[in-house]
Amino acid sequence: MAKLSWIALPVAILLVFGACGPSDGQEETQTNDDPEQVKQDVLADVWERVMQESEAEPKLPRDLETGDQYLTARVAANAEGYEVYYYLMDQPVPVDDPQLEDQAPYLIADAIVFDSAEGARAGVNYEPEMGTGQPADLGYGITGYMDAGAGNIHLVWHEGRWSFLVHQRNSEEAGDEMMQLARDIVEKLEQKRLPAPQEVGAGTFDMTGDGAAAHTLQWQAENVVYSVRSRDHLQLIDIVANMNE
Repeated sequence: MAKLSWIALPVAILLVFGACGPSDGQEETQTNDDPEQVKQDVLADVWERVMQESEAEPKLPRDLETGDQYLTARVAANAEGYEVYYYLMDQPVPVDDPQLEDQAPYLIADAIVFDSAEGARAGVNYEPEMGTGQPADLGYGITGYMDAGAGNIHLVWHEGRWSFLVHQRNSEEAGDEMMQLARDIVEKLEQKRLPAPQEVGAGTFDMTGDGAAAHTLQWQAENVVYSVRSRDHLQLIDIVANMNE
């Protein structure tokens, strides 16, 4: 009996120390508390959901600047397209958690499937060439045209198959503010390449807007219209250009 007790003692000691060590669940919690890992998991989860549930090929961010915050998202996808709302949170929040419905999104990406390429082209907010308006030198050999009316000012220019529009309410400072924003966009586009639309693409930058829907890049790919929206106009260009690489 004594010999059996001595044999069992080391086993008991190992069991006690094993119970005191980190469990699998604790290790998983620690991993999931890493903002970078959470971000990669969310991006992969969103991509997989859209791939499985939508007939539109995913055109989604491959990476996002999140700092020390946690990325999460809400996803709606079906045969007619998809809509993804991205959020930055102070704590990890699961994808599609109900509490996200009351939060302001950081970025929105969506796709709409049309019956034809012609329908998709009409679904893009493309701005035609302006025959009138005050010319504006935006740099790099690009000229925009500014027009005012009904208390608003619009500045429009074109690069390749893309049209770009900046909107602001009319004021003494509005023209200079729009010119600076437009020149910043033109300079960014010298560094970054946006997706090549099948026929048309459109950038809309609303200086009166607020939140993720303020600025939009939208383009046609066959019978699908893709859109990405953000509150930061230059960051928006970076995100969409990176999707194109």
